[in-house]
Amino acid sequence: MTPADAEIIAHRGFSAVAPENTLAALAAAWDAGADAVEFDIHTAACGTPVLFHDDMLSRTTNGVGPLKRRTLAQLKRLDAGSWFGDGFAEERIPTLAEALEACADRPGPIYAEVKGFRELEDLDRMVRIATEADLLDRTVFIAMNWTLLDRMRSQEPALRIGYIVDDADEVGEALVRARGDERALVDLRASLLLEDDLLAARFHAAGIPMAVWTVDSTSEADALVAQRVGRITTNEVAALLGWKRGGPAHPSGER
Repeated sequence: MTPADAEIIAHRGFSAVAPENTLAALAAAWDAGADAVEFDIHTAACGTPVLFHDDMLSRTTNGVGPLKRRTLAQLKRLDAGSWFGDGFAEERIPTLAEALEACADRPGPIYAEVKGFRELEDLDRMVRIATEADLLDRTVFIAMNWTLLDRMRSQEPALRIGYIVDDADEVGEALVRARGDERALVDLRASLLLEDDLLAARFHAAGIPMAVWTVDSTSEADALVAQRVGRITTNEVAALLGWKRGGPAHPSGER
């Protein structure tokens, strides 16, 4: 495998140049030439899935308190961009449906990480939204809590899923779960593979595709491609695309 074979996944959109988990970040990722995008999902008090990373609103909006206690109407009144830069003051928290619509005419996979929900029916709603958007085959629902993926698969057996592995102790169960499942992958913290040269071989032997997060260094990307890791999640989309194409790997620079 060479860098040209790697799928470059924009982490929370192109989060180095636009506020994470916004429509601006998704557009920036696709416009830069990213092969795929990744974003996070929480559920509002009214049951609407929205793009957001944290449990609390304060880091990336002008709101306070838990996101899950705010309705969609309340969330839509918040400024989700000024924290990153004045030019993004009009950015709002997008719904999952809005994000998928923004990706519909773009070519690559969509990795949707389920971070939070209120009740199991919220998970069903996420699957239904992807189905109604006609993007079920392009969308990979990923999660650290693997029981969520079990529930989502119960609603749609053809659902594409990814088991996020944050700790080496989780590798064994991930191998068991993903082995033989043609619509599953394992998404590993990159340092696990960089610290253990034999780990990738276990997944290759089992025929399980791998993704990694979060890789902003081309030297780390080189090491992972040498281990035949085909999907690389990054904040520095432009730099990793330059590396992939064999040209200068320009960083995004200061915002």
